[in-house]
Amino acid sequence: MMMKRLLLLLWLGFCIATADAGYEYADRVISNGEYVLGLDWLSGVLVIDGGGADVIEVRDSARIEVWSTSAPLGTDIGGIMDLAITNTSHLDYYGGLMQELTVQKNATAQLRGGRIDGITSMQFVEWVDGEPTGQHILIYAKDGWEWQYENGKIKGITGLWSDDGSRFDIRFINHPDFDSAWSNIKVVPEPATLLLFGAGGICLFRRRCRRSR
Repeated sequence: MMMKRLLLLLWLGFCIATADAGYEYADRVISNGEYVLGLDWLSGVLVIDGGGADVIEVRDSARIEVWSTSAPLGTDIGGIMDLAITNTSHLDYYGGLMQELTVQKNATAQLRGGRIDGITSMQFVEWVDGEPTGQHILIYAKDGWEWQYENGKIKGITGLWSDDGSRFDIRFINHPDFDSAWSNIKVVPEPATLLLFGAGGICLFRRRCRRSR
């Protein structure tokens, strides 16, 4: 009987740990409506899930994960007003409300959901045959996303997030000393699209094999 109870407790503990496995390794979690003013994050993992902040600067090789934020967006109310990542830090953005994201130096970001009003890019990319490569910002979107133009120049991007299908509409803010923000954006197709590409590649490979026989 005692053994059964022990096994049950262990099983429950495993379930709880698994449910929170997304950020159980976090060094700090901002949640439950907590609102932070002026945070410098230098190392480890910072997680925002249900909280918000006025200004957050993530430096060195630190990491930040944003799962959700308090709402509505505004100072001392909710969301994230300004988030800057620099050096070799990394951002994973899954949801929430954010006014502006600034990416500098060798920092990287993967954007998968939520609301982001603007992105400021202060980085360089590599250009090959007139096309940018080596982008630092990945946007995971469904097929059908579009660049937004103003006066013939790319000023933003709109589309649907690949994870939940919700809409995003992000404005780009260029810095005169760096490459245009759009060139630092790489849009990643949804998994289904990648599978179609893979299937197409297999079919093409089979056709080539048949022709060579």
